[in-house]
This record gives sequence, C-alpha cells and structure tokens, in this order.
Amino acid sequence: MGVLTETAMRLRDEIVASRHARVALRGDLVRQTDERRTRVSALCAGFARDRADALRAWCGPTLAERQTAERQKRRRLAEEATAKAQEKQRGLAQEATAKAQEKQRRLVEEATAKAQAEKQRGLAQEATAKAQEKQRGLAQEATAKAQAEKQPPAPPKAEPQRHQAAKAFTAPHARPPVAPLPPARKPPFRGSKKH
Repeated sequence: MGVLTETAMRLRDEIVASRHARVALRGDLVRQTDERRTRVSALCAGFARDRADALRAWCGPTLAERQTAERQKRRRLAEEATAKAQEKQRGLAQEATAKAQEKQRRLVEEATAKAQAEKQRGLAQEATAKAQEKQRGLAQEATAKAQAEKQPPAPPKAEPQRHQAAKAFTAPHARPPVAPLPPARKPPFRGSKKH
C-alpha cells in the first residue's frame, strides 16, 4: 500500500509541476507575441513612411495630403478671422463703455451743478426775503415812531380808579346733593372647583 501511495503522490507532483511549466510557457508566448507584434507594426510603419516619402518625391503630395493641407489652411484663416472679429468687438465694447462712463460722469456733473445753482438760488431768495422782511419791520417801526411823535400827549386823568371788592357769585343751576351709594357686597368664597 505504501508503494501505491508514493507513486500516486509522485504522479500528482509531476502533474502540478507540468501545469506550472505550461502556465509559464503560455505567459512567455503571450509576451513574446506582443513584443513581435509591436516590432512588426513599427517595421511596417517605417516601410509605409519610406514608401510615402518616395511617392511624394516622385509624384508630389497625395490627394489626401492636399485636402488636409487645404483644411488646415482654411481652419487657420477662420481662426484668424474669428480672433480679429473678437478683438474688434472687444475694442468696440471698451469704446462704448468708455463713452457711457463719460456721458454718465458728465450727467452727474451737470446734475450736481444744477443742484448747487438751485441751492444757491434758494439761499439767495431766502436771504432776499429775510432782508425785505427786516426792512419792512424797520419801516413799520419808524412809521409807528413818527406817528407817535406827531400825536399830542394825552391829558392827565384826574384821579386813578380804585379797586372795587368782588361781588359774590352764585351758580345759576346748581345740582342737588346726591346720596352716597351703599358698599358693594361680594359673594362668599366657596373654595376652588376641581374638574
């Protein structure tokens, strides 16, 4: 029984070892295939580039190259035109902004000047009115003094009047006296009601 067990274990170890070797070999093959594919692609690209250079040297640029060059030229012209238009639009916007700011500033200055002129005019009118009122008051005082000076002095009175005693005053409609009200009665306290 021991020989059979040893043989089965050796067979199993060989199977595992060969499986590992197969996996390693398969990984090496995949890696080598990828490397060869990359080298072949680079070689084919080099051949194609050399062939295209030779064809261009013999016959000039191909139709696709001419179309690509034409597209690039058109794209470059369109980009330049767009850049010029944007620059022009930016310049116009800045100019319009500057004009609007200048106009705003001018309007503010005009409004300020008008407000100051209006304020000064109001102050001048107020001062003129005060001066006229003062002159009018002085003229009235002078007129009153002049009239007072023109009037003859009042004759002296014979004897000053003496103070007389006040008479008793009775109210014409006096109300009759009212009897006082009886004191209010409160109901007796019966305790708090609990619900």
